[in-house]
Amino acid sequence: MILTCPECSTKYMAKDGSIGPNGRSVHCARCEAVWFVPGADPDALALEDNKAVLIAPEVQPTPSRMAEPEPKPAPYQAPAVATVGAHTLLRDKADAEKLSKRKRFIRMIWAAPLCLLIGGAAGAIWKRQSIVEQQPKAATLFQSIGLGVKANGLDIQGLTSSRLVVDGEEILRVTGEIVNLTSQAKTSPLVQLRLENRSGEPVADWFVEPGTVPAGQSIKIETDYPAPPIDSVELRYRFAPDE
Repeated sequence: MILTCPECSTKYMAKDGSIGPNGRSVHCARCEAVWFVPGADPDALALEDNKAVLIAPEVQPTPSRMAEPEPKPAPYQAPAVATVGAHTLLRDKADAEKLSKRKRFIRMIWAAPLCLLIGGAAGAIWKRQSIVEQQPKAATLFQSIGLGVKANGLDIQGLTSSRLVVDGEEILRVTGEIVNLTSQAKTSPLVQLRLENRSGEPVADWFVEPGTVPAGQSIKIETDYPAPPIDSVELRYRFAPDE
């Protein structure tokens, strides 16, 4: 005989004759409910001693036990691109043009004095000899930056020497030129020539008087030294200092 609990629907298998013809009250071992079963025998053993669970009650799944569906990945959305209005583009363009004009103006401000400075420096280099004529101390400044300049406006150039035999006598012939770097005729001072040995000691000295050199031109000089010393190996030259 199958008994069903009216509270929790638990089913029990009861032995035949355990209820009796007059019925009896039974007790649910699961939910403690008590109910009356008609036709039970009051002298019979209690149902609890003879019960057997035939069918376990169906337990309704609770939300915590239910398998939750896996979340679906969110569809890909491209990052939103900010749109720029036409008025913003026009404003940015105007700002860029203003900045460009400002930079050009600044370059012009700096370019003007720079051009004047470069022009002045070029003119000073071109006219350095004239400047030295008026300000002899300026020669030191030009020479310090590697520019050839002479305090007196004259220069000795192309000086060479060679040993020759003339009428059976050995001579040392020296040739060159005196260049006038100025715009005025200049009277050249004496040119001092010196022969030195390997130790740098002077072994012979003599002087040449070039004369007057026209403005911006040159004159040649030539001198012979008879019987030059055998140990002379170096020729030195310079304008003789004023006494």
